[in-house]
Amino acid sequence: MSGWSLASWATSAMPVRVRGAPTTVLLVALLFMTAIARGESIDRVLAVVNQGVITESELQHEVDRARLEFRSSNQKVPSRADLRPNLLESMIRDRIQLQLAGLRNITVNDALVNRAISEIAERNRLSVDQLRVEVERSGFTFQEYFEDLREQLTIRQLVDLEIVQKISVSDQEIDQYLLLNPDSWVPQELELELRHILVSVPSDASEQEFDSQYAYAVDIREEMLAGLNFSEAASRHSDSPDAERGGMLGWRKKSELPGLFVEAVKGLRPGQFSDVSRSPNGFHIIQLLARRGGEEMLVEQIRVRHILLIPSVVASESQIRKRLERVRQRIEAGEQFSEMARLNSEDRLSRAKGGDLGWLNPGDAMPEFEKVVQTLNVGQLSEVFRTRSGFHLAKLVDRRTKNMSEEMRRSDARFRIRARKIQENYDQWIRELRDLAFVEIRVPLDEL
Repeated sequence: MSGWSLASWATSAMPVRVRGAPTTVLLVALLFMTAIARGESIDRVLAVVNQGVITESELQHEVDRARLEFRSSNQKVPSRADLRPNLLESMIRDRIQLQLAGLRNITVNDALVNRAISEIAERNRLSVDQLRVEVERSGFTFQEYFEDLREQLTIRQLVDLEIVQKISVSDQEIDQYLLLNPDSWVPQELELELRHILVSVPSDASEQEFDSQYAYAVDIREEMLAGLNFSEAASRHSDSPDAERGGMLGWRKKSELPGLFVEAVKGLRPGQFSDVSRSPNGFHIIQLLARRGGEEMLVEQIRVRHILLIPSVVASESQIRKRLERVRQRIEAGEQFSEMARLNSEDRLSRAKGGDLGWLNPGDAMPEFEKVVQTLNVGQLSEVFRTRSGFHLAKLVDRRTKNMSEEMRRSDARFRIRARKIQENYDQWIRELRDLAFVEIRVPLDEL
């Protein structure tokens, strides 16, 4: 914001004194007398944070939530007296960050909160309605949960802009880290993500029945080679209990799989399926979806170009979306995506490269970004979509499968270095914000 600084923000938050008393004191006294006249209970102000306050009921709410989380994770529950001072300080820091986010015009609309709730429910294998029941069963309303999540997302966006996007890790830093920590990355046990079709054969089947079922399995495989989707083939033809899930077995450790399955997918690339294999209970066709862990780590990478536009004080979300829609129309009409990215994108790292993000591994991009681009076909242009960084237009350039063992070792090192630098920079930044803010603790800590 032009003309604004942390120092001026902290100074402007100081209460104006009238006849020797801060206006905040007069306001509290007026509220006190009004509440007494109405016979209401008083919600004591514990702390003044710039132009806002933290009340006793708000702190009590946080204490109750923290105690519930300790109980839910089967940990020893600290006393309320032990929790209150630390939680009050945490609330003060959150309040300062939310106030700064407001000054930076950072907002999180209902759609983004709802999207986050859907992702939380999905990670916990719940529907949104089931998540609502679990939240309310814990003693809090779903609206409280909704608004708390909005605040968390707002702070995340602020920290992303102030800290995360400014952090970089050089190849020299990675080399030095690996030299000092040669065993920092240890490959996990090989895991395979598989689909499966079973053509069963009765234990007392004749040789003729065996031959007939084998021919049936071969026909199914031929259909898939001709274009039939594996999951659809499994739903139609498989005798396995997983048929209704399209034959999906999910991720399985190598040690948990029959040797026949491991051998069947040996040498396959993700997406390919095996020949027909025989076992005592019938004939199997196995599709390899992905492989992770072990000495060899095969990963499906995607190469993406994107254009990023960021809402600001002078350009609302609706204006930004419309502008990006116009850019999309021009690309559809024949303009080069790379040229449009150079002219329009606000991603300073990829703009000069025509929006090219290079080859991305799973997890390299933000989840909401990756979720969209993974649904695209090669060469396909996405619709305009929103992430916490802003509005995007993306194009999937290519896909490939690569052995990422060495890259994953370096990626793990990069992640560890980056996480440490983010934490160090955040700790310093939040201390500076806290020092510059006007904070008045109204109640001694030993009385909380």
